Amino acid sequence: MTTPAGNNDVLIQTIQGLGYASLVDFAREQARSILEQKIAYYQSRVDFFQQKYGFDFDQFSQQFDQIKPYSMLEKEDDSMQWETALDVVRAYRNDLLALNQ
Repeated sequence: MTTPAGNNDVLIQTIQGLGYASLVDFAREQARSILEQKIAYYQSRVDFFQQKYGFDFDQFSQQFDQIKPYSMLEKEDDSMQWETALDVVRAYRNDLLALNQ
């Protein structure tokens, strides 16, 4: 049976064997990778809505009532999802910038 300290030693050896100098370097790289994946996903949502409506979010918001052929309910739902995706992209980009410093 392996002790917790033994597990840590194996973990550190494995991480160093993968080319990382420390557990912190490994964790930083993994966090960076996860953030980049999440940014790509939410940016794809933003891109979808921009393509669907032919506007960026600010233009969409300004012309909301004039946009046809979509129903009010669909536009409201899309608006919430679009704005959320923009907020998440901004937040994750800020996290990524902080992580890189």
